[in-house]
Amino acid sequence: MHGLNFTAIDFETANSKRGSVCAVGLARVMDGVVVESASWLIRPPRSVGEFSPINVAVHGIRPADVRTAPGWTESLRRIMDFTGEDPFVAHNAPFDRSVLRSACAESGVAVPENPFHCSVALARRLLGLEVNKLPHVAKALGLGAFRHHDAGSDAEMCAAAVVAIARRYALHSLDALWPAAGATSVGRTRVSGRRL
Repeated sequence: MHGLNFTAIDFETANSKRGSVCAVGLARVMDGVVVESASWLIRPPRSVGEFSPINVAVHGIRPADVRTAPGWTESLRRIMDFTGEDPFVAHNAPFDRSVLRSACAESGVAVPENPFHCSVALARRLLGLEVNKLPHVAKALGLGAFRHHDAGSDAEMCAAAVVAIARRYALHSLDALWPAAGATSVGRTRVSGRRL
């Protein structure tokens, strides 16, 4: 799948405020193969850094876990060093894109201009599932179990799901997977605050 290049990204947040990023997972795909992955904890911006019990119950990350973790500015630099100019793909891209933008706003840094594509939208369009949460998509594609709401595991599974869909339907480029400027529509899509 020459030319199928992107970085899958997943964020976890400390609370319901989108800027409260506390973990990131990345999986880089080149020519349809996951070639590198990374994940780490992030100390949320101080203004939105309180951990909600609901969020802790979902991802298991606690305040003590991020006490010595890098802050958002350093983490964004590491994300961009990893990603370069690759497009991002996320499972529920409107959520992850808003986390990226809000964390940048809270920290007073510029928002990267990499386009975002949504693997939920891709699954809805092509797989015909009743539920398009990542575990359901992974099961439907025969990809096996993973640690849902672990940012690194989610990013790797998102990447694997997109590659599997690309192979199944012979859609070997981002333009084929998301036709008609699908990346630009993400910024205008309204979704609830619930994670998929």
